[in-house]
Amino acid sequence: MKPTLTFLATLAATATAQFDYTKRSAPFNLIVLSSTNDTLNGTLLSACHEGAAIEGFCRGPKLSDTPTYGATFYFNTSYETNETVVYDNYGSLDYDLLISGNQTVPSAMQLVYDPTSNVAVPILYPSGGETYSSVYFDKSEELYIQSWKDDTVDPAVSKEEKVKQWYVCTTYYSYTYVTLAWVVGKNATPQNPTCQKVTVKRVWV
Repeated sequence: MKPTLTFLATLAATATAQFDYTKRSAPFNLIVLSSTNDTLNGTLLSACHEGAAIEGFCRGPKLSDTPTYGATFYFNTSYETNETVVYDNYGSLDYDLLISGNQTVPSAMQLVYDPTSNVAVPILYPSGGETYSSVYFDKSEELYIQSWKDDTVDPAVSKEEKVKQWYVCTTYYSYTYVTLAWVVGKNATPQNPTCQKVTVKRVWV
């Protein structure tokens, strides 16, 4: 990892996502769905060590009734509603990192970009709810990022689209892991040959 480059890329990616998301969802797991890999299909994502109080989203075991350490996440939003679950509204994907003395460190997901790759790595940073990459869940409980403009045409046009460019790849943020990744570009093919296309789905605990 190149700290200066990573920091600058992260800062650029999250500078517009500094909001006060104070409404927290019930806990949930995240599973990946694959139509081409039965071994990968239905496996959990769980937090894995990427640095001091920094976690990635590693591929875990299949979802079961036995709790998996590091696999409980939350969705924080500022949307005011009496509804229990908020769909199609932006928020932060959060995780409570357990440290010594049973203390928890609130962490939020940020996409970390490398200018030489089109594969971004989602990383959980201690943030206190200050910086993160905004994400959404649809009514199928699937995780996506909202696009507001289509620049694949000239001139670009306004167009709302739910983009789900999630992959599971061998990544190299701090350690070599098999983790969740995001491929930049609505229809882009990952340049990392290990990447496998997946859908990320929320499963309530």
